[in-house]
Amino acid sequence: KVQNAWLTTIEAGIHTYDLYKEGVSRKKVGTRGFAEAVIRHMGKKPAVLRPVKFNADAKINVPSYKRKAPRQKTLLGVDLFVHWPGTQADDLAELLNPLRTGSWELQMITNRGIKVWPEGFPETFCTDHWRCRFMPKAGEMASAEHILVLLENAFQHSIEVIKTENLYAFDGKPAFSLGQGQ
Repeated sequence: KVQNAWLTTIEAGIHTYDLYKEGVSRKKVGTRGFAEAVIRHMGKKPAVLRPVKFNADAKINVPSYKRKAPRQKTLLGVDLFVHWPGTQADDLAELLNPLRTGSWELQMITNRGIKVWPEGFPETFCTDHWRCRFMPKAGEMASAEHILVLLENAFQHSIEVIKTENLYAFDGKPAFSLGQGQ
């Protein structure tokens, strides 16, 4: 029914901006207008375009999922996503540095996908949502316990952590987004 309504809508000349053609199309609409037109044409079949018909007992043929062999998963660090109303990344870094635990240290802060610490530009517009990357020093191992200590330290310092994202490597290859300059 949906596919036939879609074909009927196109046949009626109701087209989105990417399909609209002067002299062929009757009405130019956005995606919402197009969706509303498809709904109005539910139950109708196109007259020129070939309508579709599916057997009532037709089954979807979905190939079975085959899980790949387990890969070696290694924790490398964590991103703490922090709500902080300030505007200067250097000030936030000062607040975050006492959170360090063991060999873990603040490596980078980003805002809206832009690295703002270290060596950010003070004129970068920042929102109140910051990604703060903590990783162990070179040669040190990361552990879930370190993440728990970081979160406890953030709580003790009244830093609101919105969420965390553990940073893993699979078979030695990092499987997370790198920041600028990483």
